[in-house]
Amino acid sequence: MLLPTFAVAQEDTRPPLTVGVNTVRANFDPGLALGNVDIPITYNMFDTLVARDFSKSKDRTSYQLVPGLAESWKQIDDRTMEFSLRPDVHFHNGQPLTSADVKFTFDRILDPASDYVEARNLLKVIERIDAVDDLTVRITTKAPSPILLQLLAYHTSEIVPKAYFESVGESGFGQKPVGTGPFDFVKLQPDESIDLKANDSYFRGRPTISRLTFRSIPEVSARITALANGEVDIINSIPPDQLKAVESLGCCEVRSVLMNHHFIQYNTYNPVMADVKLRQALNLAINRQLLVDALWDGKATLPHSAQYEAWGPELYDPNRPTPPFDPDRARQLLKESSYKGQPIFYVTHPVYYTNGVAVAEAVVQMWKAIGVNASVRVDEGWTQLTKDNPVLTARNSSDWVVPTDPAVTLYMTWSKDLWKDEARFDELAEEGETTLDRGRRHDIYQKMIDLFEEEAPGTYLYRAPEFYGVRSGIEWLPNTEYTTDFRPDNIHFTK
Repeated sequence: MLLPTFAVAQEDTRPPLTVGVNTVRANFDPGLALGNVDIPITYNMFDTLVARDFSKSKDRTSYQLVPGLAESWKQIDDRTMEFSLRPDVHFHNGQPLTSADVKFTFDRILDPASDYVEARNLLKVIERIDAVDDLTVRITTKAPSPILLQLLAYHTSEIVPKAYFESVGESGFGQKPVGTGPFDFVKLQPDESIDLKANDSYFRGRPTISRLTFRSIPEVSARITALANGEVDIINSIPPDQLKAVESLGCCEVRSVLMNHHFIQYNTYNPVMADVKLRQALNLAINRQLLVDALWDGKATLPHSAQYEAWGPELYDPNRPTPPFDPDRARQLLKESSYKGQPIFYVTHPVYYTNGVAVAEAVVQMWKAIGVNASVRVDEGWTQLTKDNPVLTARNSSDWVVPTDPAVTLYMTWSKDLWKDEARFDELAEEGETTLDRGRRHDIYQKMIDLFEEEAPGTYLYRAPEFYGVRSGIEWLPNTEYTTDFRPDNIHFTK
C-alpha cells in the first residue's frame, strides 16, 4: 500500500534586499523609463541583446561589450548585423524569448506615431529588423553605423515580450512590466515603492537575494536614518557633506562611482537668452572649481569641454581646457550684450539631482556677482516646461552617457528643443554617425565642440560621483550610469 506524500515548501534562506532611493516613478517601460531614477530599477528586470561588462575596470566604468540575450553576432555587410539568440531563455511569465520579441521591441519604438520619442532618437539609425527564424535576428541600419552594438547595450534596447505587451497595452506594460532579467515584478506603489522577486530561472544564474524592493525616501536625512535603523540595506544619492554621517553610523560604509556630466541648458528661444554674448557671459561667470570643492568635497571632476575620456584616444582631445572662469570678461560681454536686467530663472527639481538645489543657488550668486538679475526656481515639473514658457530661461540637466560615444554624449544631449540655431551642429552630427573612419569622426566631433563653445547653448559644470550607503556584510559594487546591478555575480553576503 502506498502511503500519501505531501509537498513541503522549501524555505528560501536567501535574504531580501531593500534599497532606499530618492523617488519611485509610475512607469517601467524601458523605452520610456530612461531617467537617472528609473534605470536602477529597470536594469534589474530586463536584458539587452548585447551587454556591458562594468566589472572589467576597477572603477566599474568599463565599456567592454559581451553577449547578452544574443549569444553571438556577425557582420553580414556594412549595414547589416545578424544576432543569434540564446536558446531556452524565458520571460518572467514563462513565454520563451524569440526573434519576434526582439523585432517587436524595436518596431514599437521606431514607429513614428509612438510615444518613444527619446528612445527613437537614440535608435534612429536602425532601418529595419528582420526575424530570420525563431532564434536569429538581422538588424539593418540606414547607413554604416560605428555604434550599433553600443546602442543595443543601452536601456532603450531592453527586450520586451510581444504577446504580453500587446495584451496589456503600453500603459499596462509600464505599470506591470515583464522582462527576462534577474528580478520579476510583484507590486508597484507609485511614489512609494516597487517590489520584485527573484527570477530563479535567470539565464545568468539564480539570484543571491530572494526579494528586491526599491523604497522611495526623498529626504536625504530620512534615507540615512532608515539605513541606520536597518529599514533599508542600501541608499543612494548621498551628498558629500553627509558622507561622514553615514560612515560614523558604525553599521555601514560609503561606496561611490563616477556618473555623468551635470550641465546647464539655456532656452535660446527665449528672447532674453537669444543673445549669444549673454550666454557666454553666464558661462564665464561660473567658478566650477569652487562648486567641486565646496559642494562635492573635491570628488567631482571638471570636463575638458563636451567630451568624455571614454570616447578613446582616437576621438577624445585631452588638450582642450576645462571651461574657464573669468568674471571680468563676463562683465564685459554682459555690457556688450542686449541684456537689460530681465529676470533669468535657474530651474531645478528639488531632489532629482544630488546637490541640484545647492548648485543652483551657488551659480545664481555667481551670476548676480556680474550684474545678472538671477534667481532659483524649484519645480518638480521642470522637464515639462516648454520653450515658450517665460520662466524657462535656464535649467539643469545631465547628459546621455551610454553609449560612450560622441554620437550620443555630444549630439543627442544637445540636439534637443531648447537650442534654436543648431542646424550646422546637426549636419555635422549626421555626418559623424554615418562614417566608420575614426580620424574623420574625430575632426567632425571636435568641430561640433567648437560650435558648442562658440554658440553657448549651455555649459558643463562637472562630472558627478554618486555616493551609496551600504550596510556592513553586503559585498556589492555600484556601476556607472546608474545601472544598480543586483545580478548574482555582483552581490553576496558575509553576515
